[in-house]
Amino acid sequence: MLTWQRFYAAVSLLFALSPENAYSHNNNDNLWPEPEQSGWSLHIDNDLFSPHKQDRDYTGGINITFAGQHVKRWPISVDRALTFINQGLGIRHPNNLYLHSLQLGIAAFSPEDIQQENIVYDDRPYASLLYLANSQLQIVDDNTANQSTLTVGILGTKAAQRLQESIHQVTGSEPPQGWQHQIAKGGELTLKYSYAHQRLWYKQATMEIKQSYEGSLGFLTEANSAISVRWGRISSPWWSFTPDRSEYFAQPSVGLPMQYRYRQPELYLWAGTKLRVRAYNAFLQGQFRESTFSYQQSELEPLLVESWLGVTQQISTHYRLSWVWRYQSAELKQGHGHRDLIWGSIMINRDF
Repeated sequence: MLTWQRFYAAVSLLFALSPENAYSHNNNDNLWPEPEQSGWSLHIDNDLFSPHKQDRDYTGGINITFAGQHVKRWPISVDRALTFINQGLGIRHPNNLYLHSLQLGIAAFSPEDIQQENIVYDDRPYASLLYLANSQLQIVDDNTANQSTLTVGILGTKAAQRLQESIHQVTGSEPPQGWQHQIAKGGELTLKYSYAHQRLWYKQATMEIKQSYEGSLGFLTEANSAISVRWGRISSPWWSFTPDRSEYFAQPSVGLPMQYRYRQPELYLWAGTKLRVRAYNAFLQGQFRESTFSYQQSELEPLLVESWLGVTQQISTHYRLSWVWRYQSAELKQGHGHRDLIWGSIMINRDF
């Protein structure tokens, strides 16, 4: 179960990023207006897309992201709440260029033995999230960008169960049997705020290396640091490339304003690694609502390592197609669930 002490203890992780240190002098070249609609992206996660097809752990998810100023005015948008939080934290600077996005998605988690109707006590519990997220990317200067995201969702719905059952029906697999034991069964409101500081370390015509620091507070409470690189035929700006901004499922991405559109068709490889210090995980520990099976913080690994390898190709003037393989170290300290996580993702990006 969730305790307030975990939230209070984790606040220091978020503010260790020191927003005052995250700013450089503004580059006026960035002061272009954000278009009303700048693009959308579709992101599908599943073990079917990885070399090791294992229907377990983060078993799959799907999200769609819309980018541009228009998402701020959607009835479902939480952009105003995100702006209010950023202003309260003193990290909202109106003289910088801001790019906005809104994401809708679903994520599902399961133990390895999904044919077992009873609780599998030495493995991870079933868990799911149906969510909405708004994001603001602040371009500070040529080498610095900050991104804040507010995610609001519901744990414990039947949506992920239905999704997994549908996938199993299409692939001819046996349907899962244990979803009645999922975290917060019946539904529970949840949220998460995250703030990431990104800095470009190295840039040449065919290579970019960047570092990022991020803190989050909510259903995943942690601090992390990542290094990512891409190599090949690159035209898009470095801050639009955010493979490090993934907590199981990818965080909202931004569209590209016209001044940042491609000079040449893109084709590049990308890779990276991340170290996480995690204080709380609602998908394993539950929240306030009673769950039939969950873990205590002492039973979870506080340090996690994540790595990824992917490729992106521009397949037409407005479309890019990407594939990525992701690895994460074990989250449970012992038992059958003490194993590494592996999954793959396919992404389609459309720039208007």
